[in-house]
Amino acid sequence: MQLPEIIKNNLLRAGSEPDARLSVTRANDYRPDIDGLRAIAVIAVLIFHAFPSALQGGFVGVDIFFVISGYLISKHIWEELAAGTYSIKVFYARRVRRIFPALSLVMFACLLAGWVILSPAEYEQLATHVRAGTLFVSNLVFWKEAGYFDNAADTKPLLHLWSLGIEEQFYIVWPLLLAFFWRNTRFFAAGFLLVLGASLIYSIFVVQHDVVADFYSPFTRFWELAIGAAVAYAISSRYALNELQRTLLAWLGLVLIIFAATVVQKHFLFPGAWALLPTLGAASLIYAGAQSWPNRHLLSQPALVWVGLISYPLYLWHWPLLSFARIIESETPPVGVRIILLAVSVLLAWLTYKLLECKIRSRPRTMSLVLVLCCVMLLLTAAGEAIRKLDGVHTRNLSMLNADPDSLVLGADRDKLQPQCGLSEAQKPLFQYCLRSRSEPIAALLGDSKAEALFYGLVRETPMAWTMIGSVQPPDTNVALADEQQIKNRSALQAIIQDKSVRVVAWVVTVNSIFSINPETGFINNDRIPDEKISAYSLAIQQLEQSGKRVIFVIDNPTFPDPRSCISGGATGSPFFNRYLRRKENPRCSMAYSDYLAGMRLYFDFTKKLQQLNPNLAVYDPTALLCDTGHNRCSVTQGNKFLYSYGNHISDYANSKIARDMLPMIENLMR
Repeated sequence: MQLPEIIKNNLLRAGSEPDARLSVTRANDYRPDIDGLRAIAVIAVLIFHAFPSALQGGFVGVDIFFVISGYLISKHIWEELAAGTYSIKVFYARRVRRIFPALSLVMFACLLAGWVILSPAEYEQLATHVRAGTLFVSNLVFWKEAGYFDNAADTKPLLHLWSLGIEEQFYIVWPLLLAFFWRNTRFFAAGFLLVLGASLIYSIFVVQHDVVADFYSPFTRFWELAIGAAVAYAISSRYALNELQRTLLAWLGLVLIIFAATVVQKHFLFPGAWALLPTLGAASLIYAGAQSWPNRHLLSQPALVWVGLISYPLYLWHWPLLSFARIIESETPPVGVRIILLAVSVLLAWLTYKLLECKIRSRPRTMSLVLVLCCVMLLLTAAGEAIRKLDGVHTRNLSMLNADPDSLVLGADRDKLQPQCGLSEAQKPLFQYCLRSRSEPIAALLGDSKAEALFYGLVRETPMAWTMIGSVQPPDTNVALADEQQIKNRSALQAIIQDKSVRVVAWVVTVNSIFSINPETGFINNDRIPDEKISAYSLAIQQLEQSGKRVIFVIDNPTFPDPRSCISGGATGSPFFNRYLRRKENPRCSMAYSDYLAGMRLYFDFTKKLQQLNPNLAVYDPTALLCDTGHNRCSVTQGNKFLYSYGNHISDYANSKIARDMLPMIENLMR
């Protein structure tokens, strides 16, 4: 007997009419222990998000949700196929009634909160995430955003919707596959194993090279939902276990989940093979059955079951509350605030479950209700797109903020630049930056993202033609080193040396490529100047000077936290609301100028030594423009403008100031 036939026969044992058979099956369908397992999953996620150090692997709760979802959905589809009542239209209508109500409410609430709290750029990003959430492609959007220029995860109120995107993408294809296998039983075993095995193997392979892709890609996550489907098949097939085996299996499942939640950490190659711990743990608990001792006496506790019942709206509500609080505080909120926010999320989840989800479930299952819910989602999609097109609605009252959020921008005129820099077409893809203002450049920048940040100002404010190659550093003096980065460094340097039109070259490289920087203070950790860096810079300077070019070493700007955490003040015109919704400034958004000089002493000693070894080297220090030296203060803002754009990179406002100040030095070097 082929595998689906076993399922069919087992599901068809009760009753004679299809509807009667299905109703009998569904009457005995509810398992309180699964709601208890849901509770464990959501509690783990909540603890991890609110108190990461308390449960470092709490994020595996999402993987447990995947298994539960795969089990329940596959089980219901098989029941309907066996009863002859399966309809793909009914399946998706059921998903709409289950997913849309709470999701729509939370996204609408986020748009309202964002209107008051967020700057235009932040609100524009939130609108993009709302639109992605309505289309269930959040995981793909966050995957695309991830990288060096991305803002902190806890400043994205809808980041948690990535998991919902993966689930719904799975359910686009999975019901169709199950229906196909049901009607073509000879393909069942091979097809089922192919989906599960291929996805798992692909995940284990991808995580070795790209953890972000492995985390967000649906193809590297489908196996987790397929494990749940495998459990549904095994239970339906009545592969019997005695009471002792069930109890041991349930205990094994609990141990695997506890081990995963307490041992797995963010820096692990996850999901990959590590995700087998929580997923197999959840699968073991589900397969052990409701009557196994741990499931009956632990997972079926009324308190856990209650949390499990509200787990979906609880998952939806908790993260936006924590994220908006993080944005308002400009740093991680105090412990007391986080505890209160979790309590509020429980209250909102219960109200959502009781007043929205239960009301909708109690209504007749008509297509008109489904259409209304779909229209609500389409309206949210349109709202997100409109806010995005309006660039975050600049007309909102933001005059009480400490500086104009529009000045956070960097590279607004990048589209005017040419993707040329003297490299061959084969070489250009190796470099992150290959830019030119116009043909025959007479000045060049070599460096990393700090060079890119300055480049836009130099192109905008100075009359000469500029080119830039990055991200590169001076090549190591050991020519035997031939790794990819050293090859890039040498190629970039040679391209500039061989460009006869270039007369001035500026090295603009972040200080943390030379020294170890304390992430909290932004100051140097090292106790000595690295001789190998002095040698590398000196050799590169000498080679450039020998080719007839003058060289400028540009001192890096002070290191601050992300300037978006430095937005402070009230965003509304109401003094009453601003008392409670006032954005606080991160305490690290300013520092004493004297502290900066002391913390960066080795860096300034480094530049002095470099000048001593290379007497013709020009050194440009922008600190006087970025700090109020007379009042012993360095800050992220100046007047009504932000000096920084993202991370510790200068803004277009600052790069214009620096470029205008550098111009006399550049012109003097060209004489």
